[in-house]
Amino acid sequence: MILTENTIYPHDELGEVLVLGVHHVFETYDPDSVDGRLRSRVVRYTAEWDDYGPMPSSIRTTPVDEFRTVVGDAVGTWKGLEWPPNGDT
Repeated sequence: MILTENTIYPHDELGEVLVLGVHHVFETYDPDSVDGRLRSRVVRYTAEWDDYGPMPSSIRTTPVDEFRTVVGDAVGTWKGLEWPPNGDT
């Protein structure tokens, strides 16, 4: 299963969760060669969000492989509200 950011998945324990992103965590990384030693991949998600985004204190991270075992297929996409840049009202 490929996890996609801004997507809602059913979670075995938490109900619906919003995936915020999948991130690589490196032991070492060389920006010049764009190469590094990968330590793990984690998924950032929340069970509490609204049209403005996730509640900051509710954001969790879990290794991708563990997360995949407790979620089902995607049930929707979170669209959120779009805000104009500062000063443009």
